[in-house]
Amino acid sequence: MHLSSSCNATVADDTGTPTSASAKVKVASAATDAAATQRPPRTIIRRKIRTSTSSTSSSASSANINSTLLPAHIQNNTQLHHIILTTLPRDYEFEIPKTIWRIEKMNASSVALQLPEGLTMYASTIGDILIKFAYRFQPPSAAAEEEGVTNQPHQKQKPTQIKSLSILGDVTYGACCIDDLSARALGCDLLVHYGHSCLVPLTCTVIPCLYVFVEIRVDVQHLVDCVKMTFRQEEEKRQSLLLEGDDEDSKELRSRSVRLIETLVMGTVQFRSAVIESAQRLNEEPTTASSSTSTSDDDDIQFQAIVPQAKPLSPGEVLGCTAPSGLATLDFEAAMSSSRRLRQARRNKECSAESTTTAAATTTTLPSSSSSPENSTSIPTRERVMIFIADGRFHLEAAMISNPTLRALRYDPYSKSLTEEKYDMVHMKKLRREAILSVRRIWGVASNTPLTASASSTHTVDVINGRVVDSASQNSDIIANSVLQNQLSLHHPFSKLSLSPATSSDNNSRSTKIFGIILGTLGRQGNPAILSRIRSLLHARGIRTITILLSEIFPKKLEMMSNTTTNGGGVCAWVQIACPRLSIDWGHYFCVPVLSPYELFVAMGEVVDTSLWKAVEEDEKRQDEKVNDDDGYPMDFYSKSGGPWANYYATNSDRKVLSYGS
Repeated sequence: MHLSSSCNATVADDTGTPTSASAKVKVASAATDAAATQRPPRTIIRRKIRTSTSSTSSSASSANINSTLLPAHIQNNTQLHHIILTTLPRDYEFEIPKTIWRIEKMNASSVALQLPEGLTMYASTIGDILIKFAYRFQPPSAAAEEEGVTNQPHQKQKPTQIKSLSILGDVTYGACCIDDLSARALGCDLLVHYGHSCLVPLTCTVIPCLYVFVEIRVDVQHLVDCVKMTFRQEEEKRQSLLLEGDDEDSKELRSRSVRLIETLVMGTVQFRSAVIESAQRLNEEPTTASSSTSTSDDDDIQFQAIVPQAKPLSPGEVLGCTAPSGLATLDFEAAMSSSRRLRQARRNKECSAESTTTAAATTTTLPSSSSSPENSTSIPTRERVMIFIADGRFHLEAAMISNPTLRALRYDPYSKSLTEEKYDMVHMKKLRREAILSVRRIWGVASNTPLTASASSTHTVDVINGRVVDSASQNSDIIANSVLQNQLSLHHPFSKLSLSPATSSDNNSRSTKIFGIILGTLGRQGNPAILSRIRSLLHARGIRTITILLSEIFPKKLEMMSNTTTNGGGVCAWVQIACPRLSIDWGHYFCVPVLSPYELFVAMGEVVDTSLWKAVEEDEKRQDEKVNDDDGYPMDFYSKSGGPWANYYATNSDRKVLSYGS
């Protein structure tokens, strides 16, 4: 199907020139020469890209249902397709026909729609289309034959239309906000969630849910042209600087003219097809590139691209709290070989013998051992870069936090601009370390417990592989014993006799403080299993807790319950089981420390952190923080490789909510 992109007002005009985003450094533009003849308007072709996705994220998407499996009254309904093309953005795939088929298959008479804020403008239009076309064109005989039933007195009558369609109005920040509980409270039979992947497993929802990714079609060739032009312009500047030098070093650098750009392509789930296709095009030989970028100097720059994956997310998919890690030290050649093998195995399995032959011929354009830069006379200079497809920074920041040493380029498909993004990792680490140390001081760890294994008052740290690692202060037993001793000293009837007046006053003020646990109730943000794990750890150390249920966490709301406004008797610190980015991005705006689950585990010594903090006394002179800059903060809240603070760790995946099938 050929769809024109000129009708979409949200997409920049198709002149081929990317527009720079405000307040960002423009890297490159793929504009052709002004004297070149103007090209006809682009036509964005809808391609079916087969990708290997995890069962958790792909099985629920209607995008994986072959359109040929749709019944004839939906697939051949020209009126339906005409209304979709004329009322909804042509570059957005809302999967309307397959949604109608799902409604009819499960005989749903009450449907709820949930969309993120950027798509809510289309909610009423989608609802009208579903009401108008669901059940209306279904042949009665086919419906009865599909159900395999006859008219029986006790048989539930098949609905003839959608009787109730609800649009959920609460804010939806991500896939974790799927609100199946509200949909069930409304008496809905089906919840259709738009714009996100299947983050919360369908076995954990209380009613059937359908995830629609809302894939957005992108001018992939323009993206690839921008990337290639960026590095070509950088190479021209580098060569011009080398030509100015006549020393031996400059001559040696000029001889190493081949630059191998190892590209890691990622993006949000809406652009997952563009991520896969752009990686494939970057892997093509320079001679097969578009004419707008083919020059005689293209042989000096070669690209190898892979699509990393943080399971159970789709390949290349990044969330605000979950991103692939360890990309800077990844064995790129092994990853390339593995990608080729998986791709070829998938083709051999899905295609016929004739199609397999065609696919095998296609794979010859990918980098192989014969075309590898290592076989050329020039010594390649390897560079590694992240290419991220998204219209904002939030998801990209997760990848940058997890891989702080990698260069990051972001392509905005709406403004058609490629920008280089930066993240102040050092500043973030300082803020989060101070929050953790504040919690430790509240527990009396920093003031009453030695920070080293010995009884010496001198604080020492170990440097292992270039990382600053506190050798004792993060030990769970020491911290637990310190907290328990403080609690016992508060409640023992003779404890105050051995305390100095200053210590007694400090303990009296500390005895009235409580540690707060926030369970997010915005959809499924909060995980009751993580709540139980954290509460057990705190209670085992004798720490009093209070559990608060909040849909959204605001500084003013927590301030009313914190000890800053209750004469020292309120909540002294919080841990929020909702979104880790809330603590990372906005934690320093709260009146008391607000930790993420991971940070709480570090504060309690359950996790010996080797990347973010070195335990230092409050009055100790700060050393250079750059020593920690090479190590990332774990972005694994929904990754299978996450620790006990993550949703897919061991029993945390069991959210203790009965599924609708049980």
